[in-house]
Parts: sequence; C-alpha cells; structure tokens
Amino acid sequence: MDTKFAQAIHALVYISETTEIASSQALAKSVGTNPSHIRKITSMLKQAALIESSQGKAGFTLVKPKESITLAEIYQAVHPDKYLFNLHQTPHPQCPIGKRISLVLKPTFDQFKQDLANSLGTKTLSQLIDDLYYSTNNSTL
Repeated sequence: MDTKFAQAIHALVYISETTEIASSQALAKSVGTNPSHIRKITSMLKQAALIESSQGKAGFTLVKPKESITLAEIYQAVHPDKYLFNLHQTPHPQCPIGKRISLVLKPTFDQFKQDLANSLGTKTLSQLIDDLYYSTNNSTL
C-alpha cells in the first residue's frame, strides 16, 4: 500500500487548522515530501470536491465543514479505482485449487473492502483533528 491516504489526511488537517496560507510548498514541508507530489494529491482532493483553490489567491481551503468530511471520502479521492486486495490473474486452469481460488477469494475480498468502507465512513476529519489536539494536551497546534 502507498501512503497517499495518510498524506491526504495530513494535508486536509493542515488546510483545516493552519493560520498560514495552505500552499503546496507549506503542505509539502508539513507532510515531508516535495511540492510536485503534494500537487498530485491536492489535485485528487480538488477533483473529489474536498478542497478548492481560488484564482489569484494562494493556498487551499476546505469545500465543506471538516465535520462532514469522512475518511471514506478521503480514501476514495486518492484511491478511486484501487482494490484493497487484488486477485492474481494467472492461476493454473487445470489445477483444482487454481481454477476455483478466485471464486472463493473474490467475495471475501469484497466483504473486506465493504467493511473498511463502512468503518472509514464513521470517522470524520473533525474527529481526527480532535484526537490530534487531545494527543498534544493542548488546545493549539
């Protein structure tokens, strides 16, 4: 698994909570990556209507309240067509296991994906931000 999901959450928390301009440079510095990579992530978040940037204005802002952005939406934004678990495509067709393994694994993997989506749908960006403040024993970051 790649780290786009964690980086996207990090970027959204930064955008939500910073008192500075949330530019690609600032996001990249906070996330610990390069601005080019952050622009790819912010492009996906913009396409999913989670953030916006205004013409002639630096930085990004959230499109909707942090209380209504779920982790499921963020995951879907950065992994729109990605399967959590992929089936291998070349099992031997004459093998008694190989010719049936996909039939057994697909519904199991589909259930895992649904369970994950349901779980991610119950946690919001706001809740993560609350956890972040709580973890610092501080009301400011």
